[in-house]
Amino acid sequence: MGRRNFHGKVETIGDSCQADYLVMVTCQRCKNEKQMHPYMLMSAKNTLHSAKLGVALPVFFSKHCRHPVSVIVTCTYRRSGEM
Repeated sequence: MGRRNFHGKVETIGDSCQADYLVMVTCQRCKNEKQMHPYMLMSAKNTLHSAKLGVALPVFFSKHCRHPVSVIVTCTYRRSGEM
């Protein structure tokens, strides 16, 4: 999936996927956080490959507050399986 030898800045969701780093998705309405692999986001919406990290992204559905919301995606700089 990801490349362990990614050299460069992680600025987009696509960069995070190539570097194999997990991302944190934070709901703007209820502040609920969910950690996931960026591949799951990109497979749901193909336009998210070039989306910037740390910017509010509209039209997501929060399962916690059950409303369409905007979310902020940030990189955790951790890989899956690491503690």
